[in-house]
Amino acid sequence: MSAIALKYLRFLCVLLLTAAFFYAPAQDRKTLEANKKKLEQEIAQTNKQLNKTSKQKNATVAELQLVNSNINKRRQLIDGLNKEVTLTEREIGRLQSKITRLSNDIENLKKEYAKLLTMARRHRNQYSLLMFIFSSQNFNQAWRRIRYISQYDDYSRKQVAIITEKQEVLTSSRKTLEEEKNNKQQLVAQQVKAKKELEKEQKNKNQMVAQLKKQEKTLKSKLQEQQNKVNKLNDQIKKKIEEEIRASQKKEAQKTGGTSFALTPAEKALSSNFESNKGKLPWPLERGTISSRFGTHPHPVVSSLTVTNNGIDILTEKGAVARAVFKGEVCNVESAYGLRFVMVRHGAYMTVYANLDQVFVKPGQTVDTKQKIGRVYHDADENKTELQFQVWKNTTKLNPEAWIAR
Repeated sequence: MSAIALKYLRFLCVLLLTAAFFYAPAQDRKTLEANKKKLEQEIAQTNKQLNKTSKQKNATVAELQLVNSNINKRRQLIDGLNKEVTLTEREIGRLQSKITRLSNDIENLKKEYAKLLTMARRHRNQYSLLMFIFSSQNFNQAWRRIRYISQYDDYSRKQVAIITEKQEVLTSSRKTLEEEKNNKQQLVAQQVKAKKELEKEQKNKNQMVAQLKKQEKTLKSKLQEQQNKVNKLNDQIKKKIEEEIRASQKKEAQKTGGTSFALTPAEKALSSNFESNKGKLPWPLERGTISSRFGTHPHPVVSSLTVTNNGIDILTEKGAVARAVFKGEVCNVESAYGLRFVMVRHGAYMTVYANLDQVFVKPGQTVDTKQKIGRVYHDADENKTELQFQVWKNTTKLNPEAWIAR
């Protein structure tokens, strides 16, 4: 392999490595920017709900939950901005290194090309070149000298092309560097703004907690009453699921007495499709904010009380409609504490939509993904509209947040 070919091979390797080096951060940046945009939209939506809720004179738990949600999202936003700044600083460092390397390469190439020009001047007339060839001792030597002159000219032209190409890359890199520096300034400004908003929200939260603490005795009594209703609802849901399992076993002549559905081939396929969509299911509401998460955790105001949630609660707008997260069959439409809930079966899986004041479906009906299930009840006293959403596999309750799209 000739020296020219080796130089080109090295140059191509450098280009490929550089491209690979910069491609991965670009992918990370796209993800961070998409997450930032999503969080900003969610914060704006929560603020819209807060503006409606905060019209009341007294602070409510629902309002506190919305503020808590915003604080969490704002922290995620700041964390994302920190990562973007770090990524941008890394890009700036890489670009500066690249510019230094390119500048040195161009300088060395120019020196090398200057030497070529000096050598060319020595043989600049046609007579000298002819004498160089005809002074050969034999035909083979003459042929080698002719090839040398040809390769020399070719190498000289390629040196000029490499210098031009590297200068273009250098100009482009300098332009990108300026863009990255401007991008960093914008991100830092966004960081400052987000931190100020976080401080403001934290102060607002502290004021709400202090106000709600004054009502702790009344609030504690109300919360215990609400938890009792939730416990009854959960017992009712579990009982209905067990009834559905027994009915499926009877239908399929399966007398195992177990706690799993007896599935037909079609139901097995439906279960598999539901499972393969874990983390990608649409939300059971078009818009909303998670106000209470799955599992057992302390109450945000009355720390002596724990809240047990078999699903998640989602605060939404007045008049909001719950929708099916996946295709399935409505197996139950039941009443609980004066309100209604709907159970939709997806093979071995079950989704539950509770706290509805109107229902648009009936048992035995097949529903499609995002089909309307019912209207979410609006509590005028608390000024909140909140859906309870649950996901089950047979008799095992699952965390809905792991199933719906983030």
